[in-house]
Parts: sequence; structure tokens; C-alpha cells
Amino acid sequence: MKIQERAVLHNRFDVKVVDAASGKVKQTAVGFNVITNYYFNSRLTASPLSKTTDLFRYIAVGTGTGTPAVADTALFTHLTRKAVTTLETVYEYPTSHTTKQIKLEATECNGSTITEVALEGYYSGTFSTYYYIMSHAMLQDSEGNQIAIAKTDTDVVYITATFYATCTPSGFGANGVYPIADNNYLFRWLLTGDTDGYVRFSRFPVEYSSDLNVKYHGSKSYSFSGGTGNTTTYQYDLPVTTFLDSECNNRIVKHLGVAGVGAFTFPNHDIFPPYAVDHLVIGEGDGVTTDFSMKCPLIQSGTVRIFVNDTEMTEGTDYTVDLENNCGDWYENYHTAAMTCKSAGVSFGDLASKTPSSNYSYRDPLAWWSCYDTTVYPSSCTVNDVSPIEIDFGTAKPCNTLKIDILTVPTARLDLLKIQYSVDGTDWTDVTGLSRTGQVWKFTEVSARYWRAFLSGEGNATVVVTSSGMTGSPITLSVPVASSDTASIVAGKIKTALENNTNISALYDASVSGADVVLTAKAPVANVSSLNIALSNGTCAGLTTVSTSTNTTAGVAAVKQQENIYVTGTIGTAGNATVVVTAAGMANSPITLSVPVASGDSSTVVATKVNATLAQNSDITDFFTISPDNGRYVRLTAKTAADNDATLNISIANDTCTGLTAIPTSTVDAAGNAGTKQVETLTVSGSVSYNWTYNLYYQSFPTRDGQSFGSTFFLGKTVPGLKFTTPPAAGASITASFALEYPFKTSNNLLRFTYSVQLQRG
Repeated sequence: MKIQERAVLHNRFDVKVVDAASGKVKQTAVGFNVITNYYFNSRLTASPLSKTTDLFRYIAVGTGTGTPAVADTALFTHLTRKAVTTLETVYEYPTSHTTKQIKLEATECNGSTITEVALEGYYSGTFSTYYYIMSHAMLQDSEGNQIAIAKTDTDVVYITATFYATCTPSGFGANGVYPIADNNYLFRWLLTGDTDGYVRFSRFPVEYSSDLNVKYHGSKSYSFSGGTGNTTTYQYDLPVTTFLDSECNNRIVKHLGVAGVGAFTFPNHDIFPPYAVDHLVIGEGDGVTTDFSMKCPLIQSGTVRIFVNDTEMTEGTDYTVDLENNCGDWYENYHTAAMTCKSAGVSFGDLASKTPSSNYSYRDPLAWWSCYDTTVYPSSCTVNDVSPIEIDFGTAKPCNTLKIDILTVPTARLDLLKIQYSVDGTDWTDVTGLSRTGQVWKFTEVSARYWRAFLSGEGNATVVVTSSGMTGSPITLSVPVASSDTASIVAGKIKTALENNTNISALYDASVSGADVVLTAKAPVANVSSLNIALSNGTCAGLTTVSTSTNTTAGVAAVKQQENIYVTGTIGTAGNATVVVTAAGMANSPITLSVPVASGDSSTVVATKVNATLAQNSDITDFFTISPDNGRYVRLTAKTAADNDATLNISIANDTCTGLTAIPTSTVDAAGNAGTKQVETLTVSGSVSYNWTYNLYYQSFPTRDGQSFGSTFFLGKTVPGLKFTTPPAAGASITASFALEYPFKTSNNLLRFTYSVQLQRG
């Protein structure tokens, strides 16, 4: 391949005479120069100065007369020279320029008549210094008439030289790419002597050839000065650069060129006609295998022919071929390898919000080239279900493999990597058929635009319930939780687990309110100080550990109200004693009973007769338990624990009998209390999520596919390429013919490149 770029050169001088005291401009002049042979000879043949030196170091001033010519080697009459100050060097399309200036002070060259100027380069030897004029011009006024400047001690003279190079890059064809003007080394060479010394190619699309300075996959240096120049045609031919059979192999070439000059874009059938591969040996059948490696990715559509024992098979019936297969599992062929964390549609955990490292050049974890920027990349970022690694390919891309290199994935989470896809970036679906070998995950191929990955926090949350009097206490429960479960979702799952445990549910009712899990005692008993619900992550991640739950409501034991009377006296006159029982909530309260007593009955006998009479009243027996006979005591106990009834009373007095001491108010044995059920609350916080510290790297990269980059994350498709409908028979020879429209650098070929530059005086 040979390419030619053209550049047109011209130069002008601007002279300004200024009054030394007032600064007022007194006179102006211009000079449209002749670019001398010295300039072209130096750039093309390194004589008299080298090809890559700055040829504009001095501006020389003279007083001679004549007509400048390309063969001039000096001013007609040299007066002086001064080292230049570079005012600016501007790189723009189509014309770039550099501007140099000298200043003749009021004390310099007085009494001289300045008529001519020149740009000069120089060579400093061991014993002497040599100056060579690169351009030569006579001073003119605005009408083009030659003029002279009579220098006096009141004058300061500014002499400014601007050298122009005009070039519209086109040598690499209509689909070629070219450098941005700032990085155009054709301009730089012509204006300053700087050159680009590498031929490079890239597997991925680039917008400008100057992107090849960093985004390349094959690179070889060449000597710019080793080219051959022709001073008759003003053409400079660069040396041929050859990528040998041992260099940069197993790489596809999508762009090839020089970063600072231009690059081809492939496919380009004018430059690289489709290359026919004829009867490439694919393999041998065994009667079982249907998938075979095509041994080359990016095959030209419509060119595949498959043969079994030299008999051509029918595509679509006997076999299918994946034209963009990654049969060799090359890193460059993963879809994400062409992207960076700065690409539109890419969010890599919280990397974008991290503070970049200014100390080291950490590499982009996606880009399969040496991609770094100290204003962008931190030493690490955090990846989780909220901030996953998310890729928007722009269009649907088929994927079946995710690979993580260099970075060690936490062992406990290796089998919890979530790989999900989406058609809209909102609703996500887990891939199916997921399996893992090392840090390579394979899954059923699916095509989608949106993809994301993160380490799931899923697993079992551990809940421990402790309570005195509970069988099996403490009871440990493993509660399955899923990635992204919120605190309230986890709380609901814990409630279900508590309800399903018979030992816990025998004593407590479980409920949930938002993120609160609540255990409520089934009965009001004295507070169980040991009751506790503890929560920890167990095998899941992201939940906040809770060691001690909250005793929201202390338990209080229920008390049945109890009262008594202590019968006093001995019956004198037989008759009836009156007993009145009063209680809120008792039917027919107050109830008055007549108790027959006999003369001489002691208080104990009377008490027994009272108990017997009480027992015969169903309203009383429905409400109270009558204590067994106990001497002189008559005792009633409420059957149901309730708040204390201040109206509850048992009274006794003589009616038609005599001898008893009246007791109008009974004695309280136990105040009533309905009791309080104990309530214990576990508040769940956090969410089921694993914070994966994803490290970036800046040094000690392994060599992979012959290249050393810091990339760690690869998502794409790896398939053999050729799939038979029926396995070829054992021993059957399988060959393939097809065409390649992308150069594919292998050990079986060489890749050569050169270009030339055509210069022209303007």
C-alpha cells in the first residue's frame, strides 16, 4: 500500500517601524518570500540541515538589492541576524502556520537601510556555526513596490515572519480517517520538524487517525529520517514498514496508518480486495461433534462454502456459519473491548462519582487498549445492584460469555454473579443456562441492547429468637432473601419464617409493619426479659446486623380479682343471715341471698352454710369460683382476669337471726388485672446487596493475546463459528472456503505499509 499526501508552502514577512519614545507606528512593510532550496533540501535530503530540525531559528536582515531566487544561499548584503521568538504556532485545516518575530532595538543597526529579510536555520559545530536561509524576501509597500527602511536611533523595528503549510488530507481515500489538526504531524514536520515514528493498526473504529496514538493493537516503529527525498519532484517517500510473521498476530485490522498523517478504514476493497481462503482445513468428523472452529472471525458475508470429503454442503440445510464468531476467544472480539467507561451508555458501578487518582495512571476496565486518564479513573469503584456495571450497546448485541481477568472476584460470591439483559433498560431478565469455569461465565446466547452485571447479595439471612419457656430456645432460622430485597420485603419474609416455626408460634404471634417485625405474646404473662430477635447476614449481604431487639411493650401477668369475708359471731336466735354479692358485669348484680342458720351455729358453720348458698346461685357461679370451705372464710375469685372492679363486694349481716357481726365490706385478697401481652420488635434496615470493591490497575499487566493492557471486564459472544445440522461421519474431512474483507494478521502473512509526501511552493 502506498499513499501520498500533498502540502503547499508559502511565507510572508510583516515589518513595523515604531517610534521608540511614543510607540506610534511610523512605517510598515511586507515581504512575500521565495522559499529556498535549502528548506526543501533539508526536509527531503537532510542537507544542509537535518530532516527533523527546526529550520526557523533566526531572522536575518540585509541591505542589498536584487531579486530573490530559490537558489539563494544568503542575503544579498547581510546586516545582522537575531534569534526568533515564537509568537504562535496554530494548527488548523486547511492551513496551519507558525509565526516568528525579532525586534531591532533603538540602539541597533542605526544608519543602515534595511531592504531584505530571511528566515534562517543553523548548525552549531564544534568549532563554528553555520546559518542557512530558508526563505528570502525584499521589503514592499502595500502596493507591491520595493521600499527600504532607514534605521535611526529613534526607531524600534519589529520583523515578523509567518510560514504557512496548506494541506487537505485525502490520501487515504474517501473512507480514510485523518488526525485532528493539532496532531497532524505533516503540519508539525513542515513547521517545526516534529515527526510521528509509528505505523499502527486498530481493531476498533476510531474517529480520527490521531486516536491511534493510544487506541491501537499493533504498532511498529519506523525511522522518518530513513525516507528518501527527491529535490526535483519535491517528494518524500517514507520507508516501508513490515509487520513480520511473528509480530502482532491473531488481530483484525480495521484501521491501518500513521496516527499523525492518516489511516485506512477497512473494508476498503480498492486497497484490500477480499482475500480468498480456499479449502482451509477445519477438522475431522467423529460422528458426534457438530460445532467446529472457523479459525477466523469477521468472514465476508455470502462467501462461505463448506465441504465434507470434498462434497459441498448446503448452507442453511446442512450447516450454519456465524460470520462474526469469536472462535479463538480473542479479547479484542468481545463487544465491550471497543468501549470505555466514558462511552455513552456505560456506567461502571459508581466509578464516575469517585475521585480520580492523580498519582497513578489507572486503566479503564473495559477498553482493550492502553486507556487511562488521571482526571477520570480512580483506584477502585463500588459495584452493586443499585450501581451495577451497565452497558448500553446502542443496538442489540448477541452475548453468551462474560469474563473477568486480573481482578480476583470474592470467592464467596463467585457463583452469585448476576448477568441480566433488557430490551428497554428498565425491565431486567436473568440469563439462562449459566455456568462458570474459573472467572468465565457461560450462558445461553441472547441478543439484547442493554446488559448489566453485579455480585448478588442473595442468600440466607440469619434470625435467632430467644425466649425462656420456649421449646428449643434459642431457635435459629435461615430466611432466604433475594438480591435487591428492601428492608420491608425482608421483614415480610422473616415474619413468614417465624409463623412457620411451631415452637415460636406456640407462644407468640408474628406480624409486620413496614420494616418492623413484631412478636406479640399469645397470653399476658410477666415480662420475659430473655425474649430477643437477632438478625445477621448469614450467607446474604447488605442487611444491618441487629443484636438486640426492642422490648416495645413489657409483659404484665393477668390477675383474677379475689375478695373474702371472715365470718364472726355465734348464732343466738335461729333465722336467716343476709349475704349480698356485688360485681360489675355479673348478671342480676347485686345478688341478695338468705342463708338459714340455727341457734348455736359457730362462725365456721355459718361460713360453710354461706358457701353452700352461694354455690346454688348460677349467676354467682358463672362469674366466680367459690373457694372450698376454709374455717370462717368465704372467698370468691373472678373466673376471668380483668381490670380491678372497685365495686366488687361480699357483705354479711343478721336478718332474722342474731349473733353475727355485720361485715359490710369484703377484704381484697388480689386486685384484678387484665394483664399486658409482651411485644418485641425487630427493625430491619439495609437491603440485600453486595458492595463489590472493583479494583482498577496501573502496572504489571499480564500478556494476553500478545498484548499487555489493564482491561478486566469482557462481555460478548464466543462461538466456534461452524455448526452442522448432522455430525459429520467419523474420519470425514471438513474444509472451508471463504473471503476476508478485513486484513487479518496471522503468522502466515506479512503486513506492509508506506506513504509519501508531496511538497509544493505556494
